[in-house]
Amino acid sequence: MKRLLLLIPVIFILGCSPPRIFYPKEVRTYKPRAVKPSKPKEAQALKPDNVFDAAFVNVWSATLSSLKWIKWVPAFKDERTGIIRLREGYVYRKSGKLLRIYNWPPRESLEQSAVDDYLEKVSDYKSFDFDKPFFSQESMEIRVIRLSETKMKVEIDYGIRAYLYSNKFEDGIRSSGYIESLLLERIRDELTGKPLARKDLR
Repeated sequence: MKRLLLLIPVIFILGCSPPRIFYPKEVRTYKPRAVKPSKPKEAQALKPDNVFDAAFVNVWSATLSSLKWIKWVPAFKDERTGIIRLREGYVYRKSGKLLRIYNWPPRESLEQSAVDDYLEKVSDYKSFDFDKPFFSQESMEIRVIRLSETKMKVEIDYGIRAYLYSNKFEDGIRSSGYIESLLLERIRDELTGKPLARKDLR
């Protein structure tokens, strides 16, 4: 009886309280805390190495001048479209010196030629002692593209094929970007007025 009497106030308090409704977690809503807006960080624009702040005529002229460094003769150039196509060339070694010519290299010269070290520098070619390359057959197309009146992009498409001692071409060789990066560096030097070393123009 005493226990019953003790429960009466509890029942009375519970009966007077407003009914509580259970809401599943999925449908509950919360007020987000007020977050102090932060100042957005200024994104630093990365300038690609092949984009130049110069007029088209200046970049075009600097590109043609820079081709003297790699001693590669253009076969086609159209300033209107910004395209320069170089003659298909063959690189081989004669008396220890790398040469670029525009006809199939003579067989007697090829017997002493090996260009695996050169190819490892300018491409992803991996040398094999049992089948080294005599020479490489190479092509290049350059496009000077107008991004705006004062901003130009120079795209270089450099193709390489290695001719092996087994008298066959090794296709699927990709450029390492070595020649392209040096050529773009020369273009930048030309545009900034930095003099080129005489030995590079011989």
